[in-house]
Amino acid sequence: MKKKYNKHPLDFIFHPKNIAVVGVSSNENDGGHFKALLNSGFDKKHTIYPVNPKMTKINNFTCYPSILECPTDVDYVISRLPAPLVPELVKQCIEKNVKTLHLFTAGFNETGDKNREKLGEEVLNMTKKAGIRVIGPNCMGLYVPGEQISFTEEAPPEESGDVFVASQSGVLAAEFIFRLASRGIRFSKVVSFGNGADLSVSDFLEYAANDNETKYVLSYIEGINNGKAFLKSLKKCASVKPTIIIKGGQTEEGARAASSHTGSLAGSAGVFESLCKQFGVILVDSIEEAQDIIIAMKTSLANIKNNNVISISSGGGNSVLSSDAISRSGLVLPMINKAVQEELRSFIPMAGTSIYNPIDFGVGANQVNLLKKLFRTLSKNKKVNCFFYSYGLMPWMDNKNTKANTLSSVGKFNIRNIFGKEQFKNESFDLLLSTFKSLQKTLKLPIVIVHRSRIQGSLDEVNHLACLALENGVPFFDSSERASKAITKIIKWQKAR
Repeated sequence: MKKKYNKHPLDFIFHPKNIAVVGVSSNENDGGHFKALLNSGFDKKHTIYPVNPKMTKINNFTCYPSILECPTDVDYVISRLPAPLVPELVKQCIEKNVKTLHLFTAGFNETGDKNREKLGEEVLNMTKKAGIRVIGPNCMGLYVPGEQISFTEEAPPEESGDVFVASQSGVLAAEFIFRLASRGIRFSKVVSFGNGADLSVSDFLEYAANDNETKYVLSYIEGINNGKAFLKSLKKCASVKPTIIIKGGQTEEGARAASSHTGSLAGSAGVFESLCKQFGVILVDSIEEAQDIIIAMKTSLANIKNNNVISISSGGGNSVLSSDAISRSGLVLPMINKAVQEELRSFIPMAGTSIYNPIDFGVGANQVNLLKKLFRTLSKNKKVNCFFYSYGLMPWMDNKNTKANTLSSVGKFNIRNIFGKEQFKNESFDLLLSTFKSLQKTLKLPIVIVHRSRIQGSLDEVNHLACLALENGVPFFDSSERASKAITKIIKWQKAR
């Protein structure tokens, strides 16, 4: 996975020096790619050419009647035109030496109409002869933070990261960006490729495998156009980088929806699952599950290979439900050795607690010094590969009334934005993270924070805590179910490599 690769022949797609948006709207409420590029600041780094023959100005930019009137050759064209007008646009693209044509335009093969299928073939034949690469049709296109390219009107994070996303769905591509970014995950590149008439998931997986900016690959797929090329690229990608796939259309109803969405044939779910297992691909069912896998990969869970978990909580009900979730996933809650039990009893009172796994630590779960002693003692157990620690925002705890080295779940919070730096301030959680970060290093065991259902606090507050945990290499999950499922998949992936 540390191997370096040469510049890829598709790299130019992600690094255009100018972009023409053909079919910009005078309606300010219409949004679209032009507004998205402005909001992401592309014009401050490169050049935008808005194109519409009915307008001369838009947002103080010169609006050109066609791309032929743009003052320079054009690297990248976004088409927002109706499908029947695209062949004429392609002719203009050829004349302006366009390298990439992104067809936001829909209305080709996915319609099931024979005339529209012929229209799609005509466009593809023209672009192939001219050497123009096509993203789409029927897609949102690119998000490349390093180049300040975006397709969402609400500006996504400016910071680049190491996760590459290739999604057949534009809406899901946007959801990947905002959902995962809210938990601190950042992206090298995201591409929504729609019907994949020219550039398909195979091309993007092969590119991601060679991309030096990418460490993790995530893809949403509905159907595969070229099975042989797909298998080759999937195998290569999974051999060099953790590769996570969400496969849409695995049920009869889902396959029908995929066909009408992007014109894709979904294929056999069983065969696809078998191939993923063979190649060491992590197959997941949802965005949440993909998010959890990436969080596990980017924290202390990345190298977990065995399934013995010690669960720590304060409260009997949480312990019981967490134990059920852990066991259902295939993880194991081993018994605590007699010698370890005796040591635990030396500092854990008998009333209102349990030392048998799950550990009900009672009020001791709020004392940093006792927590350190607890983890160090439990690490002596013969069977332990991971700790779960239950955490929640609780209104009866107040930083002002707590002593040093005591964890209060409510500190001073200040909202700025969902991706922000110093969005909230929670001194008690900072103390918890520094404690766990240190313990993970000395014990060489992952400590998973399992966030309980919010007793107090907004979703933004919880997201901020999760971001802080990720920065410190401490896994943070919304439930024992999600944590357990992610760990189980990581263990299986480790064994399959």
